[in-house]
Amino acid sequence: MNRNGRYAGRLQWFLLLLGIIQSLSVMGSQFSEGLLFRIERSGEPVGFLFGTIHSEDPRVMSLPPEVEQAFLLSAVLCLEVDMAPANLLASVSGMFLQDGRRLEEIVGPGLYERLVPVAGERGIPEVSLRHYKPWAIAVLLSAPAAETGEFLDLMLYRRALRSGKAVLGLESVSEQLDLFDTLSDQEQVNLLEEALNNLQQLPTLYQMLLERYLDRDLAGLMEINRQQMQGEGRDFAERSQVELLDRRNRRMVERLQTHLEKGGVFIAVGALHLPGEQGMLRLLQERGYRVVRKY
Repeated sequence: MNRNGRYAGRLQWFLLLLGIIQSLSVMGSQFSEGLLFRIERSGEPVGFLFGTIHSEDPRVMSLPPEVEQAFLLSAVLCLEVDMAPANLLASVSGMFLQDGRRLEEIVGPGLYERLVPVAGERGIPEVSLRHYKPWAIAVLLSAPAAETGEFLDLMLYRRALRSGKAVLGLESVSEQLDLFDTLSDQEQVNLLEEALNNLQQLPTLYQMLLERYLDRDLAGLMEINRQQMQGEGRDFAERSQVELLDRRNRRMVERLQTHLEKGGVFIAVGALHLPGEQGMLRLLQERGYRVVRKY
């Protein structure tokens, strides 16, 4: 797995962490559990919606029989972003400063000196570190260290190509990165400080999230993050509600319409896009689809 894929995967994980915080409205909803849902129209199945998590854990990478069957039966795979090499490269390029400044100028010498050894432990030498945007380093530090470089969405993408399925992205790379690029310098610095301050707690949080995911417990994911909503990162999370999940959910559901009309679609997106009043499952219901939990 090359560096581009690893970085793109870490962006997916960071969006998951922020997205979970936003989805507290799922508590008590009909979609508080489950990872695989069949989408029906006029009594006929037209696709499946599967919630993913950025993890290389073997328990995640091994698809349950229900998910495996749904994937095999589908002719089209829809992901948040098409993971073609050009898109992975674009996601990496978008992490670098393009205006002639260097990271130290934005974050200040004190924070930069604190950051250099931590980034070095993550395989980012100072000669590269100086060119990153502050939010990008926050992303890289907030994701679990990869051992294999594989993760669920990428595995599905590769399997789809090998089996001749069509692969489509519901968003562009620039649409995903826009959330961060519209942040002010100070907001990006706040995110970076939050990431540095919580490095020791992140492994425990990863494990808690992973266990809830494996239990298909969406409400449990929400409860974990209700307890985590504090500090400067909370302000950003609360203000980004509309852009991070609600608007993206509406956009992805809108772009799914043509493919659902044709049928045979397997949709794989981050699990926290599924539940909630503005989640993809509820939005599909509002468009007249019947949603049935299968796993």
